[in-house]
Amino acid sequence: MLSTFFVLTYAIVFLLLGELRYRKKLEGFSSPRERAAYALPIIQGVFRKILRLSHVTVEVEGMENLTSIPKEEGVLFVGNHRSYFDVIIGYTLVDRPTGFIAKIEMEKIKPLRRWMEALGCLFMDRNNLKQSLKVIIAAIKEIREGISVWIYPEGTRSEGASELEMEPFKEGSFKVAEKTGCKIVPVSMIHTREILEAHFPSIKPQHIKVCIGTPIELKQLSEEEQKHIGSYVQHAVKADLEAMLQEEKNA
Repeated sequence: MLSTFFVLTYAIVFLLLGELRYRKKLEGFSSPRERAAYALPIIQGVFRKILRLSHVTVEVEGMENLTSIPKEEGVLFVGNHRSYFDVIIGYTLVDRPTGFIAKIEMEKIKPLRRWMEALGCLFMDRNNLKQSLKVIIAAIKEIREGISVWIYPEGTRSEGASELEMEPFKEGSFKVAEKTGCKIVPVSMIHTREILEAHFPSIKPQHIKVCIGTPIELKQLSEEEQKHIGSYVQHAVKADLEAMLQEEKNA
């Protein structure tokens, strides 16, 4: 429970003091991408500290699949989702301004919302089709402005016992890639649920493995594959999950 206490204390102190220290600077940017580029290293530093306080270590494969893409280019990150820590870990990995599509409830936490908005995060009400469509349009705009977008197409966190258990990826989530032609970068993580959700509210030490998969370009896929792009990307994520689990088994 000590880790939980330290993490919560650190996060609350940052949100309160960060509001005072950085708010004026963040409001001074006219370009959303410049604002996101300024906010990113600050948040990365905070999240790395949270991982250290949580005694969480991260091992990454395939970073070259991301760094080979020009940093000025917006991409669509797509991942499996089993923990709140997925977002924390994800932000420590990205090398370019990136906003997550988050559930609309997060918008109610004012100090957190300001940082999320600065990063380019968007808030989606999955029960409101009209609002969800507006978020997709906003995400398309961000990609075109050079702000990458990270989505969890399952729509919610998976609570299954198996790392391979996922809800079907929603096809509508991929309209962003269809409309912009951006690269889709699959990101697979294992063991994140064991940090917190498996024994909530205690945070426990864990070694996390991440695989940044081969970027996917819609124009290189067949018409049938493009039609079922959600299923295609989910298969890629699952294949990387299986490979990491097999590596562990063989170790």
